[in-house]
Amino acid sequence: MPRWIGLLGSWALLVLGLGILGYAVAAEAITVSDARKLRRVETVDRAIQNQVKQQVTALQQSMSQKSTRLSNLQSEVSSAQKQIEDVNDSDFVITVSTAENKVYARRNGQLVFEAVCSTGKNTSLEADGRTMVFRTPIGRFKILSKEENPMWVPPDWHFIEQARENGLSVVRLTRGQQLGDLSICGNDVCSDGVPLPPGKLIIRGGAVVIPPVGTNQRSFPDVLGTNRLNLGDGYALHGTQAVSQLGRSVSHGCVRLANEDIARLYAMANVGDEVIIY
Repeated sequence: MPRWIGLLGSWALLVLGLGILGYAVAAEAITVSDARKLRRVETVDRAIQNQVKQQVTALQQSMSQKSTRLSNLQSEVSSAQKQIEDVNDSDFVITVSTAENKVYARRNGQLVFEAVCSTGKNTSLEADGRTMVFRTPIGRFKILSKEENPMWVPPDWHFIEQARENGLSVVRLTRGQQLGDLSICGNDVCSDGVPLPPGKLIIRGGAVVIPPVGTNQRSFPDVLGTNRLNLGDGYALHGTQAVSQLGRSVSHGCVRLANEDIARLYAMANVGDEVIIY
């Protein structure tokens, strides 16, 4: 056999071997690439599964809380209905329907008063680490006191709510504290020694100022109308300036009536009379 044929055969085998080796390396590279892709897919899949589990858990917790609140409300309504049935022996009874936004009064079982009202809006406000729910309490109450031309001393939530509605922050002014040009002079919040008008929001530097309780600027006249029947814990039946909102659930928990209606009810009611809210 000629020598060149042997060399040619050896060369062919070498080329064939290199080709097989390259194919094997390429196949291995593809396998590694596919494995990496698979691992990435598995990682993404696990992340999606975890996210779905978290959302399902949150939804279940929310549904459980809503179910609990609904059960509590149903229990309160049932209790209030039972209480209404038990007051037939009372001379004068006021009932408030939060579903209808109506107030009724009966004397010896006979309807003697009926009027449209506004009740709690059932929203919440989170501030200072606690949640305040603005709803009218359901149950059986008594009139603890009566007031003519009542003065409203708003809680902190009023100033916080006003600040958030206007995109402002809040700052509390305590007695003895100097806040820019503001200071306490006597029972007033003063600016450069001049008392500020009561019943007005004080805004300084992009913040709503919360005046100390006991200052005149913490008292708001006319907001509660002409009369108030106090039920305790800050709740009452009273008049309102927001007559256009009557018939809607818009209050922070109190029962609002038109001034002429609360004046009539005020004249009929006495301290100790029962009030049923359902």
